[in-house]
Amino acid sequence: MEQENVLEQNLIDQLTHGESQWTLRDDIKNEDDLWNNFFEILSRSNKDVLKDVPLTDNEKAIIKSKIIHPTFYKSAEWLAGVNGEVRLQIQRDNTQLGTADFIVINNNNIAGGNSVYEVVHQIQFHKRREIDRNRRGDVTLLINGLPMIHIELKNRTHSPKEAFNQIQKYIDEQMFNGIFSTLQFFVVTNGSYTQYIAAGQQLKEKFLTTWVDKENKPVQNYLEFAKDVLSIPAAHNMVANYIALDSTQRSIIVLRPYQIHAIQAIFDASYGKDNKDQPYSGFVWHTTGSGKTLTSYKVAHNLLKIPSIQKTIFLIDRNDLDTQTTQAFETYAQNDSIDVEGTENSYSLARKLVSSDKRVIVTTRQKMQALFKRIAQDQEQKRLYRKLKDVKLAFIVDECHRAVSPDQKNEIDAFFTKNPPLWYGFTGTPIFAENAREAKGNNARTTEQQYGKCLHKYTIKDAIRDKAVLGFQVEEESNVSEDADESDTDARNKEYASLSHMKAVVKRILNNSYRKLGIYNKDNRGYTYDAIFTTSSIKQAQKYYRIFRDVINDKDPDIKIPNRIKKVLPDFPKIAITYSIGENGDGDEANQNEMKQSLEDYNKMFNTHYSMAELGAYNTNVNDRLARKKDEFKPRSQQLDIVIVVDRLLTGFDAPCLSTLFLDRAPMPYKDLIQAFSRTNRIFDRDKRYGQIVTYQYPKKYKESINGALMLYTEGSEKQALAPTWDESILQFNNAAKKIIKYQGDQGIPITEAPLDDQKRFLKEYQDFDKSLGAIKTYNEFNNIDLEKDYDLDPMFIEDTRATYEVVKEKVREATGKDKPATEDDDQFDPDYELENTGRQEINYAYIVQLIQAYIPSDDKENNKRTKAEVKEIDDYIENLGKNNKSLADIVNNLWFQIKFDPEKFRNKQVNELLQNMIDDAREDLIKKFADENGLNIDNLKFVIRHYDPNEVDHQQTGINALLSFKVFSEFRKTHPDMNMLQWKKKVRLGLNKFYQDQISPLENKD
Repeated sequence: MEQENVLEQNLIDQLTHGESQWTLRDDIKNEDDLWNNFFEILSRSNKDVLKDVPLTDNEKAIIKSKIIHPTFYKSAEWLAGVNGEVRLQIQRDNTQLGTADFIVINNNNIAGGNSVYEVVHQIQFHKRREIDRNRRGDVTLLINGLPMIHIELKNRTHSPKEAFNQIQKYIDEQMFNGIFSTLQFFVVTNGSYTQYIAAGQQLKEKFLTTWVDKENKPVQNYLEFAKDVLSIPAAHNMVANYIALDSTQRSIIVLRPYQIHAIQAIFDASYGKDNKDQPYSGFVWHTTGSGKTLTSYKVAHNLLKIPSIQKTIFLIDRNDLDTQTTQAFETYAQNDSIDVEGTENSYSLARKLVSSDKRVIVTTRQKMQALFKRIAQDQEQKRLYRKLKDVKLAFIVDECHRAVSPDQKNEIDAFFTKNPPLWYGFTGTPIFAENAREAKGNNARTTEQQYGKCLHKYTIKDAIRDKAVLGFQVEEESNVSEDADESDTDARNKEYASLSHMKAVVKRILNNSYRKLGIYNKDNRGYTYDAIFTTSSIKQAQKYYRIFRDVINDKDPDIKIPNRIKKVLPDFPKIAITYSIGENGDGDEANQNEMKQSLEDYNKMFNTHYSMAELGAYNTNVNDRLARKKDEFKPRSQQLDIVIVVDRLLTGFDAPCLSTLFLDRAPMPYKDLIQAFSRTNRIFDRDKRYGQIVTYQYPKKYKESINGALMLYTEGSEKQALAPTWDESILQFNNAAKKIIKYQGDQGIPITEAPLDDQKRFLKEYQDFDKSLGAIKTYNEFNNIDLEKDYDLDPMFIEDTRATYEVVKEKVREATGKDKPATEDDDQFDPDYELENTGRQEINYAYIVQLIQAYIPSDDKENNKRTKAEVKEIDDYIENLGKNNKSLADIVNNLWFQIKFDPEKFRNKQVNELLQNMIDDAREDLIKKFADENGLNIDNLKFVIRHYDPNEVDHQQTGINALLSFKVFSEFRKTHPDMNMLQWKKKVRLGLNKFYQDQISPLENKD
């Protein structure tokens, strides 16, 4: 078995040999060496700026202060640079030298110019605190002396997750502060399995990404990964061209491999690669939810680097102006070196198109059409319009079928005949021959006919495999007889329009929400999910809104909110209705009055002030409130539960916290069905397993339509996109439960003392049980299950078995960890599996940290004021945390009190770092107190605490002999003459166990 140092050396060899252009710097050992190396490179690359006058110590200190940032995101903002150059200005100490403007990194000279690529390894981190251990990082890649990519390795006997946890620990301990604050992404590997993730203060395991090649085949071996991703120019391109900044979430996004392949494919097409240097158009098929808007943004950005393209136009439909597509584009552009310009009117659009500067222009298809009408009518601007025909354009069209029809594309192409524009469409649901448009003259009927060939493909099947999106759990419910003739649409539609049907649907939605929206698990997680409810018409949507309003106000005698929901969420459900401005404009006066009433309800619920003249702003607010991405919408008091729509939000809306789509309408066409379903299947947290779909009409037709749509868009692998049915899931649980029940009463040899193979089998069986229990909890049918009565599984037995599981898992790890590699064998237990159903804290610590962070003022937020209800929500969460972990809750509450008292004092600070410092201080005080009380050497005690194993017997703890030496006891006895050494040792050993379990462990238990 290859040792970790061998893997590390192999990786370094891969990076530094051949054409990779990385240089090994074995002479760099610590952070001081890194800074010296950086200044040497900076000075060498900017000789003309320095004017033969070296940097002074003071000037270096100023430069350091400009490079070191409090978060990885702030560093990324600086590293975004301007026009491909990362610059840094200082006033020279010698005032006669004036201001020095240094180029730190030139991203226009990748693999050339003054770019310097170096590898360092086993760098000694500075200890940020005296209590910290001496830490060394594995491998770090430097560009012009600044750390950009950090790689943590484990050998094949360990899981890459251990490397992931190690990185998070380094972040928590602030090891990646200082010069390491410029890191942009991390790589974790055990040689066989390799993944990468964007740098952030709180890493989420769900966003670990496996590299895939152009054919979407996973690349997991670390040396193959290094060849594809970490060689030069690939690695520099990753940090320079394939990173985006989300200014709303304040996070770095490293593009996934399929996004990068699509960008490269379009770049090749625009250069005419493999087409005799003749540029050509095409489309990208990336499944909905895989980040098409970000990909299309990066394409628009990169196409401007092509000399033959003068302008890139990001073309959208006017009805999308109030959707997230435009907002997302603006979010990514906020820190970009390329200006993104909107257009006020068609004349402004014409002027911008003929201007000499290279820009990305965001405009609507309607403005393009208005421009052509103006050209035909306006005789005074003939010169301007003649110039238009000479412009070389590239159109980027997100959701390309909704934004531009074949007729509209033909109209645009007909104007730019002198220089036919390039078209690059993005869609998650292409139109094929199987679902082609109706014939209309020579108009395109399929995506390929309209845009050209498919340049890159990434289907639902690929995305689910890569854990980029979730599959779907579909339930077809009906209030009519199973024998009802669905072909008799008149009869069925009459039934579906009836008040009795609508009331039955509302009642079911309320009942379904307990599981679908995760309300049942709110006390564990700290939050719930939300949902969209789509109907067939505005009038039906309004009728549903009235029914919900009556239920909320306790005016409906037939429907009551379930008590089990009211106990957890007393204000459930918080409802809104929304439809596009265009849809609303088509309505009559009655529709307008209904909308006014719903606006009044919304304003009262959230203390807003929207009127009918501000429907666009209202729609945007509903979007943001449902998506919960902005800090202001994270508190429960500012959240929606269900939004009623007709067609709005069913395409182009991204909300990872949205779990469920309720449908009371007839089945839609295949592409619209998948678009709507895909609002629910974004990756979010470990409890969100599938996108939840519940239909209330035409169950047989829906089943056929769903199967047909998934077969088309998974290329025949529809089963991979669907969750098991209830019958399949309960069967799996039944089988798993039988295997666990046999351990009841612990007959024969206790499993903790059983042979190793039996223990491994137990671990696998308990993981299957836990996994299958978590699965059936997501179905409504679970409401009718009583685990104790139906399965003889009382809560105490489950809890005791869980505790046994933890003990056995540790025993197996110790017995096999050094000689057996981690595997993915279905017959083996998963060493990284985290139990889902038991043993959690009442409230998620990370969620509390997130809420408090939203309260802290920063230069990037205009308003951080919180209502009394929001403050009380945090108070309540901390109180609940204290029920299971009082030590940790006391520290959190202490910090929270200080922040409430003086928020400005904490401006731009990170709550997780503040809390970690307080936890470290508390741990230091506790250890010092225990050492003083027992006459122990504090350094020896810290060593024992760091290596303490609560499952190990007292006298076998690492470092215990040095801690309890005769020399130490001799000093202790001077002040305690009545105690002998045996008594002292016994007292310390027993006290140490209680001290660790009751005082130290709670401070470290934040999971």
